[in-house]
Amino acid sequence: MHRSNLLFPFLALTLLLASCQPATPPPPLTISAGTEFTLAPGQSAILADAGLTLTLIAVSNDARCPSKIECAASGPVTLTVSTQKGSGEAVEFTLQTFTSNNGQRPTMEFEGIQDRVMFEGYQVKITSVLPYPAKFMSEIKASDYRVGFLISLE
Repeated sequence: MHRSNLLFPFLALTLLLASCQPATPPPPLTISAGTEFTLAPGQSAILADAGLTLTLIAVSNDARCPSKIECAASGPVTLTVSTQKGSGEAVEFTLQTFTSNNGQRPTMEFEGIQDRVMFEGYQVKITSVLPYPAKFMSEIKASDYRVGFLISLE
């Protein structure tokens, strides 16, 4: 076998392995209380004056009805966040919300759906989840999600 015949399989394997490596999360954001911000999975936001850190761990389930499909009902989006105050222990929470087709959380609250959490005197609330599925519930890659949050002093 010629050397050139081995080059293509080697390059294909190298590209395949490189694509399996986890993506580096975006750098942390520095935010202010009362200002909306958006996180990618694995990304953190730091409320510097309070020493509070919020990390979007992952969007674990998206049961929203795709916009190009007719469904009897649309479900919520479920995600996991981690909150930490200073050097204290990180605490994980599972949150859910419904969204409109433009990804915005409705203003009304739904029984059994926890779209916000209190932590160390601050309320952490989901404001949006994008992208919205178009044809299939499973069409969105986990790394493509962007979740909007609002942290306010309560």
